[in-house]
Amino acid sequence: MRLFCAALASCLVVASPPAFAQDRPAAGTIDFVEGDAMIETRDKQTRIARLNDAVYAGETVTTFPAAELHLKMADGGYLSLRENTRITLTEYVANGDDGDRSLIDLTKGAFRSITGWIGKYRRDAYKVRTPMVTIGVRGTDHEPTHFEPGDPRGEPGSYDKVNEGRTVMQSKLGTVEVPANRAAHFRADQRAAPRVLQAVPSFFKASRNEQRFVERGHESARTLDTQRTALREKRGAQKKGFEKKKAERKGVERKALERPRLEKKGDRPATPPRFEKKPSEKKAFEKKRFERKSAEKKGIERRRFEKK
Repeated sequence: MRLFCAALASCLVVASPPAFAQDRPAAGTIDFVEGDAMIETRDKQTRIARLNDAVYAGETVTTFPAAELHLKMADGGYLSLRENTRITLTEYVANGDDGDRSLIDLTKGAFRSITGWIGKYRRDAYKVRTPMVTIGVRGTDHEPTHFEPGDPRGEPGSYDKVNEGRTVMQSKLGTVEVPANRAAHFRADQRAAPRVLQAVPSFFKASRNEQRFVERGHESARTLDTQRTALREKRGAQKKGFEKKKAERKGVERKALERPRLEKKGDRPATPPRFEKKPSEKKAFEKKRFERKSAEKKGIERRRFEKK
């Protein structure tokens, strides 16, 4: 199976992060990757997931058999994708203000999330969706899971196990709150609301690199306020720098417009426009010019007469 995944990865249309992505902040960075995983952009270009690569809002991350991938999110949160998992960072904004939001679509598989400041300060703006339910948080360290029919890992449907805090699982048939150290399940074909299970299913077990993920996630969670403040200050400095450059650019353009036009030949300033005479001065000038021409005409006629 591993050889199959390697062959599949080699056949991917490998693409660099899209150019437009460089003009916007990343939603997360790959903090750890083991095994085969890929990233797919909105326009269906794919690239192999590598350590320290940026992942942007709208992109899809997929892990293959025996793979594990950790994402350090821009709001200080951490995600750990298990094998055979596909998630899409459908919406993700982390500027440290009231516009922050996170919407993750889980198509199949499982991941663990230690939420960042969006889950702490903007709980209503943090959602995980599966094909069957929407999960909201009150904390939180939790493990959303979705198994398709035929998946050997467990009974089909959507699950959520809570390690710390609380979550809310909502479907069209009802809503249930999930406390710490419990798990909930929902199957659309059973025509019943989500329910908290009596025991946590056995497939919720630690991955090979679970300890590393938990330590880094909890370490980041202890400094969320500091990270959020630092990001807001950085955004503020970037905004001021942008406005300063914009003002300087406008000043340069204004000065360029105020300069006299240069002639095409050489760099000498163009001849300034003639002084426009006042109407009275113009009338006196015309009178003098008429008298001068009349005198010249009379002089010419007199000389002609004398010659005769």
